[in-house]
Amino acid sequence: MRAALNGLLPLALLTGLGCRARQSYETAIPIDDTFPRQPVTGALLERYEAAARWSEARDGLALVILKGDAVIFESYARRYDPTTPIHIFSGTKSFSCALALLLEADGALRLDEDVRDTLPELAAGAGVTPDTLLHFTSGIAQDNRALTRDGLMEEQTIDDKYAYAVGLPSESAPGEVFVYGSSHQAVLGALITAKIGQSPLEYLEERLFTPMGMRFGGWNHDPAGNPMLAYGAWTTANEWLKYGVLLRDGGLWQGEALLPEGGVDRCTTGSAANPAYGMTLWLNEDVADEVDLSAFASLADDGRILDPDGPADLFAAAGYKDNRLVVVRQLSLRALRSARILYEPVLVAVIGTRSSGERAWAGRCSGRLRRGRLCAVAHFASPLSSATPRAPARSGSATTRGPGRHRAQRSSGCCG
Repeated sequence: MRAALNGLLPLALLTGLGCRARQSYETAIPIDDTFPRQPVTGALLERYEAAARWSEARDGLALVILKGDAVIFESYARRYDPTTPIHIFSGTKSFSCALALLLEADGALRLDEDVRDTLPELAAGAGVTPDTLLHFTSGIAQDNRALTRDGLMEEQTIDDKYAYAVGLPSESAPGEVFVYGSSHQAVLGALITAKIGQSPLEYLEERLFTPMGMRFGGWNHDPAGNPMLAYGAWTTANEWLKYGVLLRDGGLWQGEALLPEGGVDRCTTGSAANPAYGMTLWLNEDVADEVDLSAFASLADDGRILDPDGPADLFAAAGYKDNRLVVVRQLSLRALRSARILYEPVLVAVIGTRSSGERAWAGRCSGRLRRGRLCAVAHFASPLSSATPRAPARSGSATTRGPGRHRAQRSSGCCG
């Protein structure tokens, strides 16, 4: 089932889109001076060049490695270069945790407040809170044709996706079931807009993106002007790595606290319904058999879902076409058995279009992550490693389950 999902899910999700043109934002983003270039030499350079060749042979488009605050290696293929924005799809979701933390710090939002206190028209009923929206446990029904696939298009059939999501019924009680999809963040967008009187994206620009100099090629909106918090962002590997550094450093950016103290810890705390999903971030945890992770079909099949051999503090933002921003917050010298890679502070950004089931190399792109269009990784691949690129592992199709094997029943969302 896992192999079938990897191969067929994108086709199934895009069926019905017809010939409508997609929104696209590919205006170049010039490289700034945030990350100086300090190229490596010698044996380390040879290993990174081998990794880049291996990636490019599998349709990889770029590899960028950041150690500390300096780029030590970068390689690009085909028409891509450091300035080319890529649609990171559901990699966008992780910005919502920072959004909620900042609103809470400003006194504009409580994570435990009932959404109906502000949006009495919410069809899902009482008990839905920002916390359940961010953990994807709100119980609100999903309609990904209307809220996601339609939102990718220039001409859309649902004008106001926030209002549409507010009108969706509940399918389970808040807090009980994890379901991946776009309705949670569309309702969150409606709530925030009603509470502060401005677009959530405008607020993020003012409070986070502009202060840290993070830039975007564009952002998908609906015809009503609402930014798609679940999948809207277009940016480059270099820019997305800025957000990775912010998360890695606990909300600090170049020594300045942009997120509240302890905020990243809250973002990386799972729920009872799914301990492997925090507030819009995937966590390196094992989960119970009944938790449906099918929307993230390229997770590890056994044990901790991001990398069974990786550290517990590994977490990730993730999206369709295997967009990945993977972060290890603490220095760790734990070795990965499968590739003999040590974790230490090197950030790796990879852009690629690998075929289904193939695993990325470039510090193994956090071990078990596959098929990335943009795999911006704050996984710390050691320059001391003697590992060499390995052949892609086979993608198993067995549905027999033991501890740590996760169901793949249905897709809850496009671009996830």
